[in-house]
Amino acid sequence: MDFKRSMFAALCSVMLVVTANTILPNIAVAADSEEKISLKRTNPNEPIGRDAVLSKVKATYKGRVLSVQEKPLPGYPDCHIVRMLALDGEYLTIKVACSD
Repeated sequence: MDFKRSMFAALCSVMLVVTANTILPNIAVAADSEEKISLKRTNPNEPIGRDAVLSKVKATYKGRVLSVQEKPLPGYPDCHIVRMLALDGEYLTIKVACSD
């Protein structure tokens, strides 16, 4: 009797996992996109600050800013990576001052 119950439980578990793997990926798929914003220094001796980066991003895109990271690159010392969630649910990665 215990063998039948354990086999039934295993079969139910497998069916549950297969159903979840089939249905869940189709329910909510948020798109990811990578955007670029060029931003130049107003004063050549001062780096671009986080406030300037955030104001430029908020003026260009609408949504919730999740994180801001400084990522200096060779030739682009003011590069910032901003991750945000747009109003339509799209996950944006925005590179600010990382290229021309």
